[in-house]
Amino acid sequence: MADQVVNWLLLLRSGRASPADYADFMAWREADPLHEKAWNQLTSALGSSFGRLSDYYPAGYSTPAQTAAGVSRLPVAPARSAGQAPLVPPRLARGPLRRRLLAGGGALAAGLVGLGLVNELYPLKNLSADAATATGERRQYLLSDGSQILLDARTRVELDFAGPTRNVRLLEGAVTVSVAKDPNRPFYIHTEQGSVRSLGTRYMVRQQMRRSLVVVHEHEVEIVTSGQARATVAAGTGARFDGMQIDTPRAELMADAAWETGWIAVRNRPLADIVAALRPYRSGVLRVSMAAGGLLVTGQFPLDDSDATLDTLARTIPITIRRLPWLVTIDVLQA
Repeated sequence: MADQVVNWLLLLRSGRASPADYADFMAWREADPLHEKAWNQLTSALGSSFGRLSDYYPAGYSTPAQTAAGVSRLPVAPARSAGQAPLVPPRLARGPLRRRLLAGGGALAAGLVGLGLVNELYPLKNLSADAATATGERRQYLLSDGSQILLDARTRVELDFAGPTRNVRLLEGAVTVSVAKDPNRPFYIHTEQGSVRSLGTRYMVRQQMRRSLVVVHEHEVEIVTSGQARATVAAGTGARFDGMQIDTPRAELMADAAWETGWIAVRNRPLADIVAALRPYRSGVLRVSMAAGGLLVTGQFPLDDSDATLDTLARTIPITIRRLPWLVTIDVLQA
């Protein structure tokens, strides 16, 4: 699905789309509601100019308004009859549209760069999620049961509220949820390492590399790992867990929820942790060397102005920052 959406975006933006391509594009959007949903998700995330239908007419193709005024439109492909094969092959990336888009010297590299830039702005895996955020975006959703969920940047979740339990599967990133009370329907957030259960509370869950983090703002939650280890975490504390064990809850982990208001708050934490928090808020690659990543940092830094955060870090700890288009590297300052 994601590959098809990006193929259409790249083709229609390439200037090489024919009226027949445009007709196929419209037929693809109308063939399945999921196609239309995925297209709208991507173009909305990339900005309003990507979503205007007029941007995708091939050259010489008049708009509906022009047609109504008597301006003739270029001919389009005839409508498909019932049972006719879809106009877009299931694996569009290997099909003729992609080959046409990437034809010519240097176009392959340009197409791959375009695909990479789209993914940097709006993670392509988001297209299959029930709720998701783009790079540098935090967004709050009201769920069907009255609960509210706040997504950190580059976060995606799947929702299942159809059965006797309310389930949020955190696929990537972090969420903070204010759970609507319903004693008959427990509320769970599931990660790769286990699940976090609550009834009428507010808490944060982050999916990290090979472990999860829970921070409890109100009341308490119960963690059950995939290996069936159990623990309760009370308000004002946080805990990390993997598939087998749960760390002792600690108050200092509350600072890991500062992203909710757009901040990084750390006390004697390695620079690598600050870099990890900044990555979902920057388009491009942000790298830190092992030597620099181990430097300890204390302070509060804005997430929504990552360049200002990097400048502040460069003034307060011995590092050097090198900026290139789509690449920023951080290393220790050489004597």
